[in-house]
Amino acid sequence: MDKTFKRSLLGMAVAVAAMSTSANAAIELHGQAVQLYGQAAASYQVWEPAGKGDTNAGVEVESRIGFKGVVEFDDFAPNFVWQIESGNANNRDSGTDPWNKYHGILGGRDTYVGLDFESIGTLTFGRRTNVVYDYVDWPHTNPGLGNVFDWNNAIGASYEDRADNMLRWDSANYGGFNYKASLSGMGTTTDAAVIAVSASYTGENFSVHGGHYTQGEYETTADDVTSKAGNVDYSLVGGSVWFGKATFTAAYKMMNNDLEGKVDSQDAISVTGQYWLSDKWLAKVGYAESFESDKATADNSSTAITGRILYALPSWVLYADVRNYEMLNDKENAGSGTRFMIGTEYYF
Repeated sequence: MDKTFKRSLLGMAVAVAAMSTSANAAIELHGQAVQLYGQAAASYQVWEPAGKGDTNAGVEVESRIGFKGVVEFDDFAPNFVWQIESGNANNRDSGTDPWNKYHGILGGRDTYVGLDFESIGTLTFGRRTNVVYDYVDWPHTNPGLGNVFDWNNAIGASYEDRADNMLRWDSANYGGFNYKASLSGMGTTTDAAVIAVSASYTGENFSVHGGHYTQGEYETTADDVTSKAGNVDYSLVGGSVWFGKATFTAAYKMMNNDLEGKVDSQDAISVTGQYWLSDKWLAKVGYAESFESDKATADNSSTAITGRILYALPSWVLYADVRNYEMLNDKENAGSGTRFMIGTEYYF
């Protein structure tokens, strides 16, 4: 099964919970210094390919658990912050699944230590997402737009999202403005450094954000075989605006791959709209498209059209999705087809 549900409904659940004073919070085991949190989540999915292949059905499990804390000292500042989070407790055991090594492993998701300089910002290092990907992932790939807007491109570029060896700075909030920076990708060679910067501003009924990601050209040698990777980068601009019960989001992503002076580029968009039908029912639709790349000899654009109906109670959601994809303008592509889903998530 593809990486359809890479981002959980946690962000949605938090937003829903914020509307209720009875929402659950992380469980304090030793005050703020040691807290337990997690989610129980799964969806039943039916995949109907547009071309070759059989219709199939399966369960995607996104249950996970984590520990985190903020430790304050009487005679030392800044505060010590830490987090250890498990990967999804998925029961898949396919050796061909590139994400399988993180499933269920404690430390498989965001796991780090750092220092919190109150009113200034937080410096952490460990396993985290880069600071631009935070916005790509949320809000711009929900619901189910990641197949097109997130990890898909037709220019042969490979971008980090969540990664080991991450050094990251998150500023404090200055009247609605914050900025972030991260450095990663150097586990094999420092020539492969990934540098990402981002910033956002939130006003009374809107939020805007943007960022830039870049990785320089480098080469590695393994078993006497040398491989080269080009300079890859992307920029993102996006935002959200809300009017009472309605929220709209949009983002534009500009991707480049430069290998030995041969540059190929591709742009992508993501647009979503959601409306609270009542205090418990939410309807949401999404559209994403990656446009034809500059060097394409044939149309290699991709599209995603998705819809969701969601029922929410504090700390819990029940939802149903329909997601249609056409990848690389090819109905015979393995990623083209329609996915039907029903799922639920409870978080604490």
